[in-house]
Amino acid sequence: MFLPCSAQSNTTVRNRLGRIADELGHGDASQGDADTIASPAPLTVFLDGVHIRCRPEYQKRHLDVVVGTIESLNMSRRFGLVQQAASSPAKQLRNDFIAQGWDGQVKVTVISDGEPSLPNLVRRAVRGPVTHILDWGAYLDAGQAHRKRGAGLLQSKDVSGSLLLFERPSDTLRWYLWHGKVMTAATILKVLQINCDRLHAETQELREAAKRVRARCQDLYSYLANNFDALPDYGHRYRSGLAVSSSQAESCVDDIGNTRMGKRRCMRWSAQGAHRVAVTRAAVLDGRLGVSKRAA
Repeated sequence: MFLPCSAQSNTTVRNRLGRIADELGHGDASQGDADTIASPAPLTVFLDGVHIRCRPEYQKRHLDVVVGTIESLNMSRRFGLVQQAASSPAKQLRNDFIAQGWDGQVKVTVISDGEPSLPNLVRRAVRGPVTHILDWGAYLDAGQAHRKRGAGLLQSKDVSGSLLLFERPSDTLRWYLWHGKVMTAATILKVLQINCDRLHAETQELREAAKRVRARCQDLYSYLANNFDALPDYGHRYRSGLAVSSSQAESCVDDIGNTRMGKRRCMRWSAQGAHRVAVTRAAVLDGRLGVSKRAA
């Protein structure tokens, strides 16, 4: 009312954001080609994904935004991207690796959940093999679901003595998983499935409970079989001071995805717009734009 301010335009803000995101990509590429990076160290990549609402013209409900962090001994770098919108997702991630001191020979370790597309993205970026470790948090959730089913079966009415066969395997399963004894854990799951089949003479309630436990055992067994190569000795890694979960990536989900593009905001995004916001937001959080976190 007092000053002749010009009207705000959402198109101008969107265009400026697009230019910043494009410049960030070119700047990362030039930074990666420079020879100023010294003392390369092993890299650990923490990956996760977040679903955001998609615009109606894409004829699907959600877009997948890949977020994570790349950590070395004394450096950390956040990143975010939408694979459908990035011109080359592997190249963008490769530039982030180079900016962290990766020289093509440094060992790269990926910690993520059971989604195969996440470690495959890193393999394409480094153009070679990587060490994939299954997130212990996702691993634990699958085991906890099995334990709850088994506890419910043991607490059922008219429990017979044969159900005591479920008590000890259910308690020791987590210990075997933590210490990397995957074959022993798989054997326990097979024994539990056989014991569930033996309850055909029990009451209807127990048969239904045993059927649910057997289904959960089968799901966990398939989960172990599909991720057998990504199951290390978690206890040894933890005692050695190495990461066993992707908690760093989960914080990126909150800082990059949910803060600006969360479902509670009731906004719908295009793939290109979400990609630009993720790239710019990660740069702001790392201080690569020279502005404060509050200003972002």
